[in-house]
Amino acid sequence: MKADASPEKRLFIELITRDISLEAALLDLIDNSINSAVEPVADRLVSADDYLKVLEDESITPSIDIHIDFDPTQVKVQDNAFGISAKTAEEHVFKFGRAASEESHSSDRLSVYGIGLKRALFKLGNKIAMRSDHKEGGFDLDLKVNEWARKQEQSWTFDINPREPESKTGTEIVVTDLHDDCKRRLSDGVFEGQLKEAISRTYDFYLAKFVNIFVNGNKVEGSNIKIGVNRATKVLDMDGVSCAITAGIGIPKGGGFRDTTSGWFVFCNGRTVISADKSRLTGWGGGPDGLPIFQPKHRPFLGTVIFVSADAEKLPWTTTKAGINEESSIWQEAKRHMVIVGRQVVNFLDKRYTDEGTEVSSKVLQRAAGKGVGLIHAATSSNTEFTPPRAPRPTTVSVQYTANVADVEKIGEYLGKPRMSAAQVGKYTFEYFLKNEVGDE
Repeated sequence: MKADASPEKRLFIELITRDISLEAALLDLIDNSINSAVEPVADRLVSADDYLKVLEDESITPSIDIHIDFDPTQVKVQDNAFGISAKTAEEHVFKFGRAASEESHSSDRLSVYGIGLKRALFKLGNKIAMRSDHKEGGFDLDLKVNEWARKQEQSWTFDINPREPESKTGTEIVVTDLHDDCKRRLSDGVFEGQLKEAISRTYDFYLAKFVNIFVNGNKVEGSNIKIGVNRATKVLDMDGVSCAITAGIGIPKGGGFRDTTSGWFVFCNGRTVISADKSRLTGWGGGPDGLPIFQPKHRPFLGTVIFVSADAEKLPWTTTKAGINEESSIWQEAKRHMVIVGRQVVNFLDKRYTDEGTEVSSKVLQRAAGKGVGLIHAATSSNTEFTPPRAPRPTTVSVQYTANVADVEKIGEYLGKPRMSAAQVGKYTFEYFLKNEVGDE
């Protein structure tokens, strides 16, 4: 006898969609389009330094448009990238996860465990229409999730229809019969702004070089956060993962330092995974073996960690790509170096006080930071150290000496000011000597 241990589709769908937000689901669909857009240069993006070289390659400019349009009745994602071939759709795209022996596609940079696309679609709604045109022939998919979930088939499959090869390529996904919770988010008046901000923050690198992204017809610009060229950097190679850790002084936007532009920023294959983190996750408040608790005086601090690997599963991100797998040995090793690199800047900030207390002098910070560069530009192929600026030479000094009280009183009486204090007498005599003996006007 064999006990039935076959998976229940409805439970499976519930499990993989429960912990992903609507925002993260849409970002997963964007990842799918960016993977296609990056395909022609994927073999050039192997190390953290490679991403810097691509940024500096003026021959590469954004040429792919990704449109996300939504209302409470439907969500539509469309791109003019290179599409998905029918063969790839049949063998790879719709599989839930990868077998242990199956390698990820060499061109994949943002696909991790093989569930993102399906999970995102299931999160949105019950009716999914997908069309992809590819130079080798694309496909059509018309899926009713509820009907598919009720089928008790031994193998899980989706019916797809091949399309003829096309010179004009791209992919379109339309989801209707949306779930109630998605309808509420899409109509709450603030979701569109939140999505734009998330896209700007998450795809800063790709917006600069590969794609233009539009939300309901409005183009999204990159976050354009900058760090000073005076920075500490540590470059690591760990089990097929290239890592560049950088800490420096952020370049303030709008005249001041903001919580949204300070702390640690973590990238995996050019995608922002963590932004402006100031928690124990990135070493803050970690006791004697970590950085101090983040305080207002630390707001100028800006650190970046850039992980790159041709095998996305080796990167220390979660399946939603919105967090870090803290148990990852790659992350643990990087975090140890983050503390060492970060201390160089934190120690400088800890010593910079003005008369007002913890507010750091903007002139000193500007001198310390130097010229600003983009966060991915901070990646470098060599180790560097942060160089604190020399403290400016004092322009004043206290002059003190001892004199007989009677003599001090005589000078005051001579000047016709018998109530002059000892300090006033000392200053007067110093200035008199400077003027009449030294000749300094």
